[in-house]
Amino acid sequence: MPPVLNEGNMKLINKSKNTKRSGHSSNEVARRLLKKKFSKLKRSLFLIATIITLASFQTKNSTRSYQSFVGPIIEEKTPELTPENVYAHLERLGVKHPEIVLKQSILETGWYECDYCSLEHNNIFGFRYKKKYLEFDTWVESVEYYKKWQEKRYQGGNYYGFLKEVGYATSRTYISKLKQIKVDFL
Repeated sequence: MPPVLNEGNMKLINKSKNTKRSGHSSNEVARRLLKKKFSKLKRSLFLIATIITLASFQTKNSTRSYQSFVGPIIEEKTPELTPENVYAHLERLGVKHPEIVLKQSILETGWYECDYCSLEHNNIFGFRYKKKYLEFDTWVESVEYYKKWQEKRYQGGNYYGFLKEVGYATSRTYISKLKQIKVDFL
């Protein structure tokens, strides 16, 4: 007796014709899909193994850690606000006339002890915009801002004269007050 053709048989016949046209049997297609999934799994396992290996380098009291393998992760604490630290940062950044700029920060903040001044915004130079003090997260950022400000405006020459010209020295006595400040380590 010949086989009876019904909807179920027709679907099987059509599927086998389609796989013959594409040149791949259903077993081969399944094998390729399985191979792709296995490849993704291998990559995931490799990534996990790499992370675990790198994490194992971290120990509680070791100076060698994961950070040393992927680059430094900087967890710098902001240094204490002192004339020595401000001067060191000014020099590190290459600020021109760091001794005068240090005196500016001292004058603007009353030796870093003023209340209700620019210092409460970590702005040790008294920079303003639209009559409000600029705000910084740390005093170090204030120094970095000064460096950019100076690079944009200062062309060389007498720095005290520059401060007058650019409008930084708003008081008639500003320059003389700067010159009167004596710093022990300078």
